[in-house]
Amino acid sequence: WNTFGAQAISETLAATEGLVLDQSIQTELYRIDRLRRLSPGDVATEPTIDYAPIRAPLEIGVARNIVWGGARALRRDVARSERRQRLPVLMYHSVSDEGPAALARFRLTPAAFHSQMAWLRANGFHAIRSEQLEWFIANRQPFVGRPVLITFDDGFQNFADHAWPTLRANDLTAEVFLVTGLVGASAQWDADSGPPTQLMDAGTVRRLAAEGAFFGSHLATHRAIDGLSSSDLAAELLRSRMFIERWTGRPTTAFAAPFSVTDRRLGRLAKECGYRIGFGRKHGPADLDCDPIDLPRIEIRGDRSLDDFVATVEAVLE
Repeated sequence: WNTFGAQAISETLAATEGLVLDQSIQTELYRIDRLRRLSPGDVATEPTIDYAPIRAPLEIGVARNIVWGGARALRRDVARSERRQRLPVLMYHSVSDEGPAALARFRLTPAAFHSQMAWLRANGFHAIRSEQLEWFIANRQPFVGRPVLITFDDGFQNFADHAWPTLRANDLTAEVFLVTGLVGASAQWDADSGPPTQLMDAGTVRRLAAEGAFFGSHLATHRAIDGLSSSDLAAELLRSRMFIERWTGRPTTAFAAPFSVTDRRLGRLAKECGYRIGFGRKHGPADLDCDPIDLPRIEIRGDRSLDDFVATVEAVLE
């Protein structure tokens, strides 16, 4: 690639004496400009500018190499110049235009989620896995560039329908914590708030794992652990890990506690059951001093604006 893009060309032509922009059609990827040369005595007028969406579908292999709307920071540049002690671990649940009003806090619209992921991509962020986060902590190595860990609790079907295509198109990935005993069923724990949301089935989990998504345990039944005996808790940890490994063909080392409820038993039992990474009730960014079995996350709420999201993420960078 050379260094000349649409912006550089348009700026060069705009600075050329005697040439003025007459009309422009602009998209997130390209622009078409019509310029005219001023005759002696001509007065330049305001150009007509039309903004047009790109409606043609793009193959994932193409889309993931595009920074929509232009990059404000390039991944390769921040990887060379930036080292940091902490990173944002984002916690999502549902991505859908529809759902019970009582659960609006836990649900982003597809458009809102797209805007957030496009912002991350345009600002030089790259997605990492929980295993990578654990490695940085264990080795006391500063995080390189602008990493973000994107997590989803519950494993709703709308992750596959709406969130995953957006993530892939922005060259990002995510880690989904599955309720393994209810895979293919619905979120009965939300039944008091309205019709339960459909959960992904095992076939969908297999497909997404093959495409680059990652999965961890949200236990087997989505019961809060303070209502489980130690033997039942251990059984849920073991059973959910076994099924996820069977579906994905990869080791399962991370879990997220249902309802973010934890107690003194959880970390110890999780380690005994083969887990190395856990997310509980702590809120905030993760840093190199965190205990990998009790990591914090930042909840991304559906009733907040893009500006709120940007402020939350940028606060971690400061």
